[in-house]
Amino acid sequence: MQKVGRSTIVQGLATLGVVWLTFAAGPALGADAIEVEVLERTARIGSPVLVAARERARAALVLAEVAGLRGDPELMLWVRNALPSLTDSSDRPTALEVEVVQPVRWPGKRGALEALAAAETKAALYEVAVEEQRLVGEFRQTFAELIAADREQRSLAEAHELLELLNATARVRFGAAQEGALTVLEAELAQDEHDQTIDLVFSRFQAARAKLAELAGVLPESLPLRVGELPEPAFAVREGPLPFGPGAPSIQAAQLRLEAALRRLEAARLGLKPDFGVGGGFMWPEGETPELTFRFGIELPFLRLRRLGPQVTAMEIGVDVARADLAAAEVSGRAEAVRLGAERDRLERSLARLAGAIIPRTSVALDAARNEFLNGALPFSRLLELFNDWFHARNELTNAEAARYAVWAESQALAGAPLADLQPESRP
Repeated sequence: MQKVGRSTIVQGLATLGVVWLTFAAGPALGADAIEVEVLERTARIGSPVLVAARERARAALVLAEVAGLRGDPELMLWVRNALPSLTDSSDRPTALEVEVVQPVRWPGKRGALEALAAAETKAALYEVAVEEQRLVGEFRQTFAELIAADREQRSLAEAHELLELLNATARVRFGAAQEGALTVLEAELAQDEHDQTIDLVFSRFQAARAKLAELAGVLPESLPLRVGELPEPAFAVREGPLPFGPGAPSIQAAQLRLEAALRRLEAARLGLKPDFGVGGGFMWPEGETPELTFRFGIELPFLRLRRLGPQVTAMEIGVDVARADLAAAEVSGRAEAVRLGAERDRLERSLARLAGAIIPRTSVALDAARNEFLNGALPFSRLLELFNDWFHARNELTNAEAARYAVWAESQALAGAPLADLQPESRP
């Protein structure tokens, strides 16, 4: 191959080789808790989705090695005046001719095929990076769902203890008195409904855990039931739309697909041109000195335009489609950057409000309500309402923290942040 295709192939093979050597050993999964950075490395090694993408890229590299190769020469043997009695040519000698003919492409065809192979190889290699970004983004978002369910289970366990305390408080206050039967029943019903919620959240936890295992390419039962800490995300900008530019994976992939489409069109147009045949050899006339022969031929492409013209038209349409895809990727990416920025701003304000005002106030209100209930100044139904406010505020805080991490994960995948830094930096 010429240097344009060969360099691309060598770089591609080196890239896949580095990926394999880097991840060959594979990190061990944590024994006690699911740690996102450890399991993320495992996902980047063993995910079947990534394995398939790398194998597709390897297949493209193998095929690119033969792009633009010359055709095989053809050995031709001629026996001239083979049956003189049949053709009434006994007066002319029989001659033997051996000839080698080499097919020669129209100028520029080989270069176009090599450029096409190089463009398709670049696109295939970059698709691996895009698939890895997509996988890691989905992995991090799934981890956010998992940790939200895990933290909600912890809140439910804490709330369960408080509900038992409220239930016991109701029994202590009313004892076996008939007028307190409804209050005790309300307390027991609240505890039963709470148990229902525990089962529901545990089911969500198991579903997220199974999805995480699927993305990592491991069995669900190999993951612990405990979850590590949620990393603190550090966004590239503090307010407004999140970063999105020409280096984003969606833009880069669309540009590479457009380049491949243009190269494909160029090769298709050159395919309409005729090829040549150049040959030479020796002819041995009977009883005479051998003669050197030379041959030059050219195809007569009478039906080629009719046969290949629709393919060229399809390639032209493919270029238009690739340009439209590039424009759509830019519009979609910028809109997504605005949406993620707005969601991040909302979550930041919500977290500040929850931690600084709502949660402390619900705690104070619940403590005051419990004392008033013991003194007979507050009905138990109102106490349960304040308990639900207390519980939901803490649950909302957990969900907001997980949602902010999921937004960070989406923004990292959108912008194409380097995956070498697996864990977001801590805030100063």
